[in-house]
Amino acid sequence: MVEVGEWAELESGDDFAGYRIERRLGRGGMGILYLAVEPGLERRVALKLIAPEAAADEVFARRFAEESRIAAAIEHPNVVPIYAAGEEGGIPYIAMRYVGGSDLGKRIAAEGRLEPAEAVALVAQVGNGLDAIHAAGLVHRDVKPANVLLGGGEGETHAYITDFGVARNVSTESGLTQTGRFVGTLDYVAPEQIAGEPIDARVDVYALGCMLFKLLTGQVPFPREGEAARLYAHLNDPPPAPSLYAPGLGMALDDVVARAMSKRPEDRYPSAGDLGRAAQAALSGGPVEVPERAVATGAAATRSTTPLQSQPKPAGSGPPGGSRRLVLVAGLLGAAALVVAAIAIASSGGGGDGEEATATTTAQQEDVPAKREEKPKPKPKPEPKPLTRSQLIAQADAICATSQGRYVEIRNLESEFSADALYAEELVEIARPRIRGLRKLEPPPSVAKPYREYVKEQERVLDTDEAAVRAARQGDSAGVEAARSDRDSGDLKREELAREIGFEVCSTPQS
Repeated sequence: MVEVGEWAELESGDDFAGYRIERRLGRGGMGILYLAVEPGLERRVALKLIAPEAAADEVFARRFAEESRIAAAIEHPNVVPIYAAGEEGGIPYIAMRYVGGSDLGKRIAAEGRLEPAEAVALVAQVGNGLDAIHAAGLVHRDVKPANVLLGGGEGETHAYITDFGVARNVSTESGLTQTGRFVGTLDYVAPEQIAGEPIDARVDVYALGCMLFKLLTGQVPFPREGEAARLYAHLNDPPPAPSLYAPGLGMALDDVVARAMSKRPEDRYPSAGDLGRAAQAALSGGPVEVPERAVATGAAATRSTTPLQSQPKPAGSGPPGGSRRLVLVAGLLGAAALVVAAIAIASSGGGGDGEEATATTTAQQEDVPAKREEKPKPKPKPEPKPLTRSQLIAQADAICATSQGRYVEIRNLESEFSADALYAEELVEIARPRIRGLRKLEPPPSVAKPYREYVKEQERVLDTDEAAVRAARQGDSAGVEAARSDRDSGDLKREELAREIGFEVCSTPQS
């Protein structure tokens, strides 16, 4: 054994806890992973040695032992089996099944993004595996592509959720540990983890929603420069719609991502498996066959309402339909400032998929068993309150600004593909989210009539764009021109209605 800094570095042929080391597989913020052989059985295993600085934490050491015992009892086809766990020479370790092949993080890095059907299938498998972890009372807290191993034969891909080195039995923990540390990956971290609030299985639902976005688009949901900007985006920015970032994807999965990434945990899917099933149903156009239900138990079960969760619900942060609503950022500026001031970020070398963050504060939290609280019965949702005129204008103009930005991006296609379905399909992809967003706004009585007429005119725009798509697919160039002429004939009426309401951005002809 060779000591390298604070790490125990093993070489080929070394023995550790009865395992014979073959080679190192990887190194991350929480430990080093080796390929090893278990003598006697001659079984190849993935042997993870935990970082000494983590092992020196008394709370971590106690929970590591308890978590390992629980994790070893989990039997699920989408969870990497734990064979053994213990300590050797003061270094905790876990022996897991070795899965040959690659991981999802490396595959995305090589391919950019996956076909929607495969992306959804993998997310559904991971969701089922997370349900098994949550049912055992554990929260993973670092769900990301690099922690999904890929196996299976030709023509099929089998996903295994792994890396229990950062999963925790969180009976008393918030997103921060007792010493103020949290371990997770910034591109997939839930708002309540950042804010240091009590967490439960729903932080993994949020991360799985981020991962679905990544698989569909090839990029993380909030690709901001700097750690503070990314943390701020998770706390404040609306969930992005994958259809805006992946040409030809369509909007079927936009609402699934939006709900999974809701800022408030209670607005997310109750289980990771529910997310996977919803994604499959959205892609196929069929119903979700299994009723939604929470499966987490013990420490992973739904936590009590926290200050972050009890804030007024911002537009667009809730269940399906929220992916296009303008979210008014308020109330979390102070929280973000505290996070930026309190957090020191350390990059890891784990899997090349984002950065593993270690956050440190001076606050100390007591290790007290969590109190059982009965979940309050949901209150009936109040009727939507009409916006003020200025709020309506601000939110509608923001929706129009988004659609017009996309229109500018594809406008050059009109001359190149004027009789082709491509341009018409792009117009449809722009019109649908605009209309969906406008429909959700409740106008004040003073402009209710012209606003509803304006929305109907926008729906007519979508009808003409869809007619152009159908004609183009049939090679009917005359039909395409007729549909476009019909679309353009309504420009003046839409402009007049928009100005009567008081819109600025929405009053331009291309809206």
